[in-house]
Amino acid sequence: MEASVARFAAMGTRVELHLFGRAAPDALTAARDAVLAVEDSLTLRRESPAVALNRVLAAGGEAVVADPLLWEALLAVDAMWQATRGLFDPCVGNGVPARDLRDGVSAPHKPVPRRTPGPSWVGLGGSCETFPTWTPASAGVEREGEETISRQRFSSDDVAGVASSSRPPSPLGPGLRRGTGAHGASDTAPLPRWTALTIDRATRRVAAARPLALDFGGFGKGYALDRAVAALRPAGVASAFLSAGESSIAVVGEHPLGGGWPLAIPHPEIDGVWLTELELSDASLSVSSTVGAGAAKPGRAAMVRPSDGAIVTRRATAVAVAASGAAAEALSTALLVAEAADAARLRAEAPDRRFLFSHDAPRRADRPMELTA
Repeated sequence: MEASVARFAAMGTRVELHLFGRAAPDALTAARDAVLAVEDSLTLRRESPAVALNRVLAAGGEAVVADPLLWEALLAVDAMWQATRGLFDPCVGNGVPARDLRDGVSAPHKPVPRRTPGPSWVGLGGSCETFPTWTPASAGVEREGEETISRQRFSSDDVAGVASSSRPPSPLGPGLRRGTGAHGASDTAPLPRWTALTIDRATRRVAAARPLALDFGGFGKGYALDRAVAALRPAGVASAFLSAGESSIAVVGEHPLGGGWPLAIPHPEIDGVWLTELELSDASLSVSSTVGAGAAKPGRAAMVRPSDGAIVTRRATAVAVAASGAAAEALSTALLVAEAADAARLRAEAPDRRFLFSHDAPRRADRPMELTA
């Protein structure tokens, strides 16, 4: 079976698009362009529609959102904020003076050309590179250089491992990360919650009741894969495997050899141990964790619960499967920051698609807790 693959840097990570079977000749290019278009709209690394909006929101103002991808992202975030009852909240700014917040969004990191080898996206997604271990047959293509697009034959015996990725710190200041309020609770400033935003769907006007900013790092990778999938379907692609940082996955159709796409989620700290194994068809998956190599990197901000600004101290990994990548990203974040009762509620709504694994040892125990979902 013919296979096509594109590998390129986007959103501060490595994106891989694997297509199987016959499709329009420009299908791979269209999917790649869709991912880069999302980066251009939502990045905080350089001037973008998201940075322009944050500049207004940091002053407690209002703006009309003309960029279609940013507007669609805002509506998707709003839907997931409601679906998670506020557990997924991309607002940041608590504990940062309004002036500093405005300065942070008006002067982001030094501009970086989109297609340089270095990261060009403030991707504060999962705090750990905990990835599904399946990599398509085309993983054997030469990886040198920033970007490769190739076509090859597919063999069921040609399977390779995966590589890790990294993400830069947020230009919005230390301690600010996606899906959270801030570095910690503040006694003097209200939490920068999504409820402070007013979204007028008729006029596409967005207003902030108090200074805040939006960080799409915990949402953007899944959303970008959604846009790539949307570009592939009209091109006749019936089977595809898409990865952004390998902690965000989207699959189109079934595996080229039949059946669902088999994925194994490895333990972030114990080699050779799987947290769970899944089979996906026309679905997306997101993995978020507070432990592992990614969480231990210097400058990595703590995960914070949006409801009260408390730092999440438990060691856990969340896995979420959903129809869209944006929803999967929001759900994995929500599971990780939720208190026990809220996490149980989220899991009960789809127990075979939402998982929360504890890595904490029980009190007074001399060995790690056994894996539980």
